[in-house]
Amino acid sequence: MDSSRYRVSGLGEEDRGRRVERWIIVRNVTPSQMGLAGAAQLALIIRSVTEKGQTTTTRQYFVTSRPSDRLDPSGLLALRRGQWGIEGICHQCLDVSLHEDKSRVRSASGVAVLGLLSRISLALFRQDCQQPQPVRNKTYPVWSGRLNKRPRPMLRRMLEPCLPP
Repeated sequence: MDSSRYRVSGLGEEDRGRRVERWIIVRNVTPSQMGLAGAAQLALIIRSVTEKGQTTTTRQYFVTSRPSDRLDPSGLLALRRGQWGIEGICHQCLDVSLHEDKSRVRSASGVAVLGLLSRISLALFRQDCQQPQPVRNKTYPVWSGRLNKRPRPMLRRMLEPCLPP
């Protein structure tokens, strides 16, 4: 294989008292080489974390359908790093506050309905936080606990007509 087909780039940062380095090696591929329709690039992301003098290295392989002229290695690293954004914004809040990971519901429709109601509740909480009101504890667990005792405020918000922005 021709080494000119490879591109390497790296990114290092301090993250919560540990040193994290990410390296990416990207190679252009064809769908027939990968056995995947639309495959355009193969990437290897190497992540080294140094914490308290110990280094842990992980390797992950990815295939993307975006060609190299539309997605360069640094863009691919940024996309991969950004995948955790949804975890921090929504899923963590749902799991910590509503214990979604501990749910015993197993039917697909039950999971879908409870997930939808949880996300609606979270969205209403965020909307409630933006309303001018007296100072009070504005954490989601406190808010959802209040709704267990008094669900009327959330029901009232859900039934309010939506006004266009």
